[in-house]
Amino acid sequence: MKVIIGLVILLAIGAVTWFSSQPEQVSHSMQNEDLPVISRQDILDASDLLDGVKQALAQDDEDMIDEWLSKAVDVAKSAKLPKHDISYLQSDMAKDYVIFHAKRSLFNDAVEQAYYALTSIDDIKTQYPEAQDLFANADKLIAERNNILEQIASELANGEQLTDNHRETARQQWIQRFNAQADMPNG
Repeated sequence: MKVIIGLVILLAIGAVTWFSSQPEQVSHSMQNEDLPVISRQDILDASDLLDGVKQALAQDDEDMIDEWLSKAVDVAKSAKLPKHDISYLQSDMAKDYVIFHAKRSLFNDAVEQAYYALTSIDDIKTQYPEAQDLFANADKLIAERNNILEQIASELANGEQLTDNHRETARQQWIQRFNAQADMPNG
């Protein structure tokens, strides 16, 4: 009988302990719900914001940049970010940040176009000094492209002396292949 009473007491203590810990878990989960689901950095790095600022830069439209940053602030307010995060998003530092990254992305886009169009990237590098740390990789990419073109021209020469005509034919084939891929629905 003493064993049964001991078990009942242990079960009662366990139940009281379990039930008393429940409000703490509920309040803890409620505290997690108060945390923002998005951060200031998430907003600054959002692809929509980047694309919008890129478009604004391409159109040289300062007001459009401000509109996109205003949308970023609206997102921050909706997400109930702290006031210091909202203030940062309204600052010149945030504007400089998104413009800097948009210009780097524009540089990458321009290099990609130059790669396929078989053009130089020297003017692109001048236009986007923000991407200076990317220049070496871009130069390497263009050099590799030029080597591929030489290989294509060599194949066209079929063991004969390589001529400018072979190189021009290789360039035309390259451009045709790029245009054909660009015209594809998923290209």
